[in-house]
Amino acid sequence: MNEGEGQGEGRGEEEFQPLSEVVWQRDLPLRYALISEEWDGEQTVWARCVDVEGLFQDRADYRERLTLKDCAPTGRLRKAAERCAEGRPVPFGDLNLMVNDLDAEDEYEYDYAYCEFEDVVIVDSRPSTEASADPADPALLDLVVECIVTGAPRPSHKEPARADVGLLNGTSGLPLGRCGRVEGLYRDRPGPDRPPVRLIGCEPSPHLLRRLVQARHGGDSLQLWLIDRTGRPTAVQEHINVDVDECRPSAMGGALIDVTLKRGLFRRVLPPLEARPVWEAWHEGRPRERSTWARFPTAGRAAWLGFAETCLGPEEPGAVCEMDGRYITDVPGLHCALGEAIGGPGRTWHQCWSALRGCQCGGEIHCPPFTLVWHDADVARRALADVSEDTDGELNYFDAVVGFLERLGITVELR
Repeated sequence: MNEGEGQGEGRGEEEFQPLSEVVWQRDLPLRYALISEEWDGEQTVWARCVDVEGLFQDRADYRERLTLKDCAPTGRLRKAAERCAEGRPVPFGDLNLMVNDLDAEDEYEYDYAYCEFEDVVIVDSRPSTEASADPADPALLDLVVECIVTGAPRPSHKEPARADVGLLNGTSGLPLGRCGRVEGLYRDRPGPDRPPVRLIGCEPSPHLLRRLVQARHGGDSLQLWLIDRTGRPTAVQEHINVDVDECRPSAMGGALIDVTLKRGLFRRVLPPLEARPVWEAWHEGRPRERSTWARFPTAGRAAWLGFAETCLGPEEPGAVCEMDGRYITDVPGLHCALGEAIGGPGRTWHQCWSALRGCQCGGEIHCPPFTLVWHDADVARRALADVSEDTDGELNYFDAVVGFLERLGITVELR
């Protein structure tokens, strides 16, 4: 990986060393690098930074309340609605929607919108109040949900006068019923006020220095790599827009500068605040001890899985893998512990867990048969008793995972 000229420009006369060979001759930690990638895969270094501010946001800032009107739920959505009607919010997970315009005149006209709801909680379930509700079907409901809308209709799309909204189970696409419309879906979503993104203690390459003098309209699309203490990139490589708003000498001293950007990460929803300590932990390098992930909350454990290196399974047939179940109190914790049991600290098992939601891929990654000894299994059995992702809602997550493992030919011993 050589430093050189940026995207769409010829290479200059400067010759640069690969990032891994450049000595960071400072008593300050090197945490981030700005990287551009050419169409042919060539990667060039724009800058290295001591720190970056403004990368994380409280997930609560993104949560919205919407109402699924005139709703006829099925499967796990119906069962969740029934539990909610008893007077308590019900965490549901992910829900996708397909909004079909019933008045589209041309069969080739754009007549649908695909939407994604993340981290859904059903907070109210009551009989439908829609005037369009079928009086012959008293089972129609209005479901009030709180969620993070990660995929929504474009602002230019107007809500159809008449629509049929298909409700889909997470990433599997299997149906969970329908509703007439979603109150609050068609609106502008500017998002919460973001903190400014600042590159702190930035050591720029000649290319970035030239861009500070002569800015490009709209900025430059780069990658932000998290670097560990050895100078190697981790699995976190965020896309970022480098459009400079301000530049000043850094309090870090020397020739370092602080650069404030006009925009920042190419995300509508930034990583959660709980991810920050996880990023800091992985900056120290791949963990050598087991259960390092256990001290983090659910959102932090989910972020941990983004760093973990995948493994296909034990190398030898008939291996016995011991899984510490003491800290499996949520879904990400289960996958952290399982990957660690199979591949060691800092590993995750390469399986498609969307198969638990009905994904047609089946989730099967073939590996030699092995035995999984699940210690303290009752911890997960209790914690995941009310968590379900299968379309019918018949199995809780614990039982679904055990059954899935056994279908893959793995012997599961619960202790």
